[in-house]
Amino acid sequence: MDDGQPNKSMIAANAGLTGDTINIPDAYKAKGFDFSGTKAFDEKTGYRSKSFLTVPLKNHENEIIGVLQLLNAQDIKTKKVIPFSDGVQKSVEALSSQAAVGITNKNLIKDLEVLFESFIKLIASAIDAKSPYTGAIVLGFLK
Repeated sequence: MDDGQPNKSMIAANAGLTGDTINIPDAYKAKGFDFSGTKAFDEKTGYRSKSFLTVPLKNHENEIIGVLQLLNAQDIKTKKVIPFSDGVQKSVEALSSQAAVGITNKNLIKDLEVLFESFIKLIASAIDAKSPYTGAIVLGFLK
């Protein structure tokens, strides 16, 4: 927000800040959240955003690393938009933990690659200090 305070009026931001799952049966009837952007989108596109399920993605240390938001649950038979059931919410929360594991693993691999390259550059610099020819060979392995 402009005043430097956390923006808890937006569902995704609120879930990301609080760590709570938010299940809204009907955005147009919900209290406590700002759906002005949603309503503007719906008006422009003719879409009708109704049910929202917003789940924080938590890593193995229970840190929030993202937010998953689903819209407009549908009845399997009628295709009518319905609220997200407690069962669906529990399933999505379980799957979101797996998504968080995947994101964490991807970030870990990227961090290890950066660390490895830094380590090789450090070794090459140390070798280069002794022998510029050998240091250049080691740096060639990075390419």
